[in-house]
Amino acid sequence: MMMYDRTQEALRGELLQRLATLSAPSSSSGTVPHGIDSGLNVFGYCVNAREQFARSRFPHPRVVVVLSGTKEVWRGDVAQRFPCGVPFAIPAGLEIDLVNIPDPQSGRYESICITVDAPLRQSLRATLNRLPDGPSIPGSFSVALSADLVEAYGHAASALADSDAATAQAVARHRIVEILLLLSGTDVGRMLVAVDRTEEVEAIVYADPSYTWRVEDVARILGVGDSTLRRQLKQAGTSFREICLSARMATAGAMLSAPGYSVTQAAQAAGYASRSHFARRVRTAHGMTPGQLRSAA
Repeated sequence: MMMYDRTQEALRGELLQRLATLSAPSSSSGTVPHGIDSGLNVFGYCVNAREQFARSRFPHPRVVVVLSGTKEVWRGDVAQRFPCGVPFAIPAGLEIDLVNIPDPQSGRYESICITVDAPLRQSLRATLNRLPDGPSIPGSFSVALSADLVEAYGHAASALADSDAATAQAVARHRIVEILLLLSGTDVGRMLVAVDRTEEVEAIVYADPSYTWRVEDVARILGVGDSTLRRQLKQAGTSFREICLSARMATAGAMLSAPGYSVTQAAQAAGYASRSHFARRVRTAHGMTPGQLRSAA
């Protein structure tokens, strides 16, 4: 169970107030687009009964805020629970189970979602002075609230609700990029800024390096053919195999360099059942055995 301090509780309440203008009528159910005419991929989702989506994967990362009820994000048998007013991100390519749980008093689940598609990522990358450090997907998908982030969400909600204003579309896009810029400095920031095909593949594989990825799996997520994806990666000077190996070795190196993880845990996280095979790969990639990496750390 995730814990939130009193400061975060106050900011959650303020955020929910600022986003109230985007709430759908109580009789609505399903997906409610916001700013669709401006090309913004922002939508609300509301249901009046508990529902579960098994083995979901998304081609682009998403930033979500629950307005009513609770969302559970399950990765295997580990769950993260997000109550209303807590922003969180869902990585691209990660196989997860999603559970939407209505509020027990209102009987309603509702959320606001920003899909961080390629144009938004490009805008974000062009504005950043530097990319966030580290390729790994963080253990927690939640984002700590700040006054600036709440204010940015409030500005975006006002612009999206003001659909009749001549400048509302441009202002809404600007406000959403502002939200993503603030998020780029958090632990979940790196997975929001992958732009080119290589980085898109990296973001998907890095999200779950222990999974036995096939090129057809990733091609399907990205909506391209297998041969097209192989050709695009070759043109970029890499290959699907190299990206998978890099993701696994980066994960192994990070875990072996951090306290609290065993060699076995690092091998499992990197997708290796054989410790000897894992040790050979680590030595080739990092110049040291797994044990030496732990000792150096």
